[in-house]
Order: sequence, then C-alpha cells, then structure tokens
Amino acid sequence: MDRWKKYQLYEKAGVKEYWIVDPKNESVEVHLLTGEQYKFQGVFTKGDTISVDILAGLNLDLNQIFI
Repeated sequence: MDRWKKYQLYEKAGVKEYWIVDPKNESVEVHLLTGEQYKFQGVFTKGDTISVDILAGLNLDLNQIFI
C-alpha cells in the first residue's frame, strides 16, 4: 500500500527514477519517468548490473550491493 502511494507521489512530483530495493529478496525494481508517467524498466537481482539513468556512466553491480 505504501509502495503504491509513494509511486504516485513521486511520479506526480517528477522524480526521474524510482527504485524499490528489496534486501530480503536481493532485488531492485526500477521505474523511469518518461514524460509525466513512469515506465517500468524491470526487476534486477544479484548478478545484474544497473545503469543509473540520471547519472551518466554510473553502473551498479548488484553483486557488490547484495553481498
């Protein structure tokens, strides 16, 4: 419930990237703001690398995050 509220608030406020990190399941769900709406990018897990859209050149290796 809280997750959906934040999603709507962040989208309305123009937050460019919305990441939901789930340490228990070692996953990251990524949404990027396109125009006025978020576009789902996927769920990434240990073994994946995520490019940070708003910080060109920054890539996060989830093997380094979820140790």
